[in-house]
Formats: sequence, structure tokens, C-alpha cells
Amino acid sequence: MKNVYKYLFCILAFLACEDDNNLLEDIAFRGGFVQFQEKPELNINILELDTAIISEQLIDPNNNASSYSLDLLHDGNVVKDFVTLNSFPSKLEIPISSMISALGLTNDDIVLSTKFSLVATITTPTGIFSGLSPKFDNNNINQGGNSTVRLKANNFRDAIEFDVTFFLPPAKTIRKTSFEAVAIGPTNTPYTRNGDKDETGDLVNGSAPPFVDFIANGTSDKDEIGFNSEYIAVPNISSSSLGFDKERIGVYSLFEDYDAYPDGVKGYHLEDIDGMIRITFDVVNVPIGQEKSGISFQAYFNDTSWEAKDGMFAYVNITTDSGSDVIEMIKVFDDEVEAISGSWKEFNTGFLTGIRSYQLVIEASGGATPESIDIDNIVVYEPKNETIN
Repeated sequence: MKNVYKYLFCILAFLACEDDNNLLEDIAFRGGFVQFQEKPELNINILELDTAIISEQLIDPNNNASSYSLDLLHDGNVVKDFVTLNSFPSKLEIPISSMISALGLTNDDIVLSTKFSLVATITTPTGIFSGLSPKFDNNNINQGGNSTVRLKANNFRDAIEFDVTFFLPPAKTIRKTSFEAVAIGPTNTPYTRNGDKDETGDLVNGSAPPFVDFIANGTSDKDEIGFNSEYIAVPNISSSSLGFDKERIGVYSLFEDYDAYPDGVKGYHLEDIDGMIRITFDVVNVPIGQEKSGISFQAYFNDTSWEAKDGMFAYVNITTDSGSDVIEMIKVFDDEVEAISGSWKEFNTGFLTGIRSYQLVIEASGGATPESIDIDNIVVYEPKNETIN
């Protein structure tokens, strides 16, 4: 009896192996199957939307597809028969700009999380088949397609259902500052301001650190961006006192609320302002001919209770070929600050088009002793290794 069981087991194992070996024949041949000849490049540089093209060779391994069409899907919108091919092998060429246009979008609508899906309909002598995987409802009725997830393994390079995604290339620094070129003093030394405690006006450096102003040594990518600070009186920001005469304000190397700075070992620190301090950074020009650029900075809000007038407003003065404008980077006050406090946060415009210069302005407000803000790693950047037109 044991020998009989062994014999049956061997037959079943053999049939199972035969089934695996004929996966394409049993599934793909009957439903039609089109694949990429090589692994396709479907992750697109988001900076090249106007010029990027999907260009891949398609093959019909079973020689039974009489037509092949692709529907384009995005965010609930469907463009039927966006691409149609009637013979194989065949070159699939799709400009990304044509996908964007067909969906009624513009380049500005495309972000890093954007995904375009393409689903094939294949006609063979035995019928018409959808590249979607089956999706059965509660009544066991298929509301999906005719394909199978087994055909969508990477090694099959299927062209029956696939996605187009986007990536952002690495950035190259045009100018930056992490305040590393600014001299510092002891961590407990306060900045003594000029003028009266609550007097609106320009702040000036004393004879020794901490410093609130910095003159850049040059304009190369190795030279840190200069900056200037001023105090702005804010009525009723504090119930105890307004303004300051001596506080820890300016460039320091502090490791009290965090273990490290985003870049280097220094940053611009503000605490117990009882008003507002505006830091205006130097204008940074974008290289001539460079159409893509951006700006970013990082800030740390300490973990405490923040009131209605306490927080930050940061914006960028920009120039373009047609004039000037202002871009808001961050505006957080009160509970919004508490929601992001306790860790370094990056604020980033992403790559913008046609900007000729940037000037970052950060306005920090506080009206209570425990509140502090640290600023670091201001970077104006362009795409890395991109040819300037």
C-alpha cells in the first residue's frame, strides 16, 4: 500500500511540475500576452517632462496577438485606446507630454507621487482579453480583467499592465550657508542688542560673538550666504515684557535640544525674543541659462507650548525674466508649531522653473521664555549634472 501512495505522489508531483513549466502556454497563450523585450525604463525624470519619451520594444512571444491597445489611467480618469499596435515586434513610443495632455493636465500638476497606469487590451483568435487582474465580487462574479498576477512577476516583463512614475534627480548647490563661517563664542554668552528693548530697527554685531549679521566673502558655491538681522516690535506678544536687551540670539553651536545640526556644527539660534526678528539673506543669482532651481532650509522648534503669535513666517523674494514675486515657504504659529516641534524640519520649494534669483527672509516670533527656534542649512540648488541650455 505504501508503494501505491509513493506512486500517486510521484504522479501528482510530475503534473505539478508540468503545470509550472507550461505557465505561459496555459495562461498567456489562451489570453494573449505581450511583453517588453528588455526591462523597461518607466521611472521618469520629473525635470524632463517636455522631452522624456518611453521608447521600448514590444514582442508577442506566442505569435497570436492581432491587436494591442493601451488605456491610460490616472486619478479616476481613463483615456481609452491611448496607444494601438497591430503587429509585433513593435516599438512602443510614448512622449510623456502626450500623456499629460491626453489627461487634461499640465506639467505643474505632476508631482513625485504622480502615477500613470497603462492597461492593455489584447485581441487573439480566441477572443479579446484585458490586462487587468481578475477581481471577484461577493457573488463570485469577475468585475476585473482576464490576466493573472502570476504573469506580472518581474521576470516576465509584462506589457499588459504597468505604471509610469517620476523621480527627482540629485541637486547641486549654487550657494548655501550653515553658518559655519561665522565666529562663535561660549554657549551661555547672550547677544546684547543696540537700541531700546522693544525698539524696531536693525540689529548690529557687537565686538565679540554671538553675531547676528554676516558679510559674505564672495559669491561662489564655496562662500556662505551673508545675512542681516533686525528686530520688529510686536504689540501684546508677551504679557510679562516686550523686547529684549540680552538674550541668546545669533549664531551659536548648541547641542541642548538636539544631538546634531543638519549640516555642520553651528546654526542661528533665537530664544525669548518677546517680539519678532527678521533675518534677510543675501540675494543668490541662478547661473545664466539654468531654467530649474530651488531653495530649502531647515528649522528646529523646541518642544514646548507655543502661543497664538509665536512661530515663523518664511518667504522668498524671487526675480524672473518678466519681473519679481514672493513665494511663501512656511507660515506656522500656535498649535501648528507644536505639531512639528521637537525635530529638525525641512522647508523646500522643490525645483522651480525660470527663476533668476532668490532672497530668503525668515521672520521668527516668540513671547515666552521657553520658546526657541534654530535655523540651519539654507541651500539654493540646481539639478546635478544637468546640461544648461
